[in-house]
Amino acid sequence: MKRTIFWRISLIILPIVLLINAALLVLAYQMAFTRTYNTCVERLTNSADMIEEMLEFFDENEIESAEEFDTLLNHYCEQLDIPYIYVFRLDPEKSTIRYLSIGFGKEATEEGRKELYTGKEMQITVSEELKNAYYEKSIHTFEKVQNRFGEDLICYTAIRKSYDTENEKNKDVKRSPVMLGMDLSLSAVMGEIRSDFFRIAILMVGLSFTIVLLFGLIFYYMVSRPAHRISQRMSSFVEDYGDIFVPISVKGHDEFAEMSRSFNTMAENIHSYLSSIEKLTREQHTKNAELCIAGDIQLGFLRSPHYEAETFRIDAQMRPAKDVGGDLYDYQVMGDGRIAFAVADVSGKGISASLFMSRAVTLLQMYARLNYSPARILKEFNDTLSENNPEGLFITTFVAVYDPETQELIYSNGGHNTPYVVSDQLIPLDGARGMAAGIFPGEDYEEAVIRLKEGDWVFLYTDGVNEAMNTAGELYSTGRLEKKLAECIETKSVPMRAVLDDVTAFAGDAEQSDDITVMSLQILKSREKEEKQEVETVLRLKAENEELPKIKEAIRSLPVEKAVQKKLYLVAEEIFINICSYAYEDEGEAELKIRMKDKLEMVFVDEGKKFDPTENVTTLDEYDYENGVGGLGRFLVLNMADKCQYEYKDGKNILRLEFKLSEN
Repeated sequence: MKRTIFWRISLIILPIVLLINAALLVLAYQMAFTRTYNTCVERLTNSADMIEEMLEFFDENEIESAEEFDTLLNHYCEQLDIPYIYVFRLDPEKSTIRYLSIGFGKEATEEGRKELYTGKEMQITVSEELKNAYYEKSIHTFEKVQNRFGEDLICYTAIRKSYDTENEKNKDVKRSPVMLGMDLSLSAVMGEIRSDFFRIAILMVGLSFTIVLLFGLIFYYMVSRPAHRISQRMSSFVEDYGDIFVPISVKGHDEFAEMSRSFNTMAENIHSYLSSIEKLTREQHTKNAELCIAGDIQLGFLRSPHYEAETFRIDAQMRPAKDVGGDLYDYQVMGDGRIAFAVADVSGKGISASLFMSRAVTLLQMYARLNYSPARILKEFNDTLSENNPEGLFITTFVAVYDPETQELIYSNGGHNTPYVVSDQLIPLDGARGMAAGIFPGEDYEEAVIRLKEGDWVFLYTDGVNEAMNTAGELYSTGRLEKKLAECIETKSVPMRAVLDDVTAFAGDAEQSDDITVMSLQILKSREKEEKQEVETVLRLKAENEELPKIKEAIRSLPVEKAVQKKLYLVAEEIFINICSYAYEDEGEAELKIRMKDKLEMVFVDEGKKFDPTENVTTLDEYDYENGVGGLGRFLVLNMADKCQYEYKDGKNILRLEFKLSEN
């Protein structure tokens, strides 16, 4: 793990935090704008209602001629804090308005005071909101307009009621409406909100940077620095293994604490073995001592050769050679019930290969505990081994993860021998190939997946199997291995035991030149099988031999084993040819029905001459082998079928044959 990883994480989180803050600010601004706009509408509505009640007591001429009415509107502008309140008359046909009275508030501009005055008539564009107010489609209408002074919100109200003072009673009078208008500056109101939001945005950006920085520091001290310290110690361990070992300090119970404990255990074991080497060197030859200790190291790091769960079983075996190599196998049961397992082979011999192997198995265990996928395990595994490899060693590795829930095996291969799935047929696991680990850092590895079923075996091995030699110098070979695994399918043998026995018999008295390591995963239990669906096929055929391909095609489409299909076709061919040859003197027809569920039934129906094929059947003893007289066709049919029944009904020959759905 590189030092800069916490910066990368921080740079990823920072834009996310800023985007979230921006989204929250936009949402809050929209809510504030809507709330402010609704407040302005409510304010204008209440003001319009109040002024409308006052206007009902004035005649249009009184409004225009009374100077005190302008003073009254000015008073309302001051009290209601509205820049402009005006009474006007609208002519929608001519698109003109005439101001009858105008009041100005504190926020009214000087230009507005000069341009608007009582009695002024001007041409305008009549908006839909103004028309709705004029024709009383709504009591109050509101319009947002943009002018040189900014954005304004205008409220329009039509005044149609007045008092009939002559009769001294209240009644409606049909007359041209007097319109009431009020302007409120949205720009001024929203300007304050925008200013506040700008300050809030600056504060949130600063807070975001602070949070990301704090997160980065926490990530650095809790993740990046511990991981870097562990990686540094692992990288330098092979170089300074002769020095006094200083274990990594361990605190807590998290993943890094477990990794540190695993490393300390590995280092302590290796130092213990190295101390033993120094002691043995004084008593015997150095090379023999190294090989002996290296063999102990290999065996000490390997897990138990057997592990069994409810749904699968792991078996493994390693036969060390005289010259110690670097074969290894490993498996790790994950917390969610999946199992990760691997087989690997280190290049070279002796103590260096053994040390490299011990480091490799520790890394595989560590990355499996982190729940990495097979491809990622190989990638991290390769990068770590490549960082510090003074001897230039490499290791071929096959890693797989089996999930009992989905019955899927996900695997990745780093230059190792191709394993096999021993199922109904022999399936090579060659869907994901890659480079051996420890040579070039930065390599990417492929993954492939295969679904397994109950009774399947996954067989893994090292090149000590296919490269095993006999006394004549001949190799066991991959071809012989595949042949032996294929025999296991037929004989239902245990693949690992059969292969080891065959390699031993092949090698004979020849000295073993390389470690032999094999490993197998057996699927003990699978999901419940789906209920079989009923299949029915009906063929109506001319009683001619040329119709046989139709029968063959129908049988080939049945979901049964190929051996069963062959048997069914032999029977169908014999019966149909007899119908074609003997049932009719001229042309005729035949019907074949095939039904299949728990068993398979074939029914032949024809309207030819009455003939019972179950009677007078030629047996093997009666057959004339010399002249070929008295065919054995019906005898074979009756022996191949599990049940045979004939009846003649309604002028039809009906022959029913029943068969099992498998060979056994």
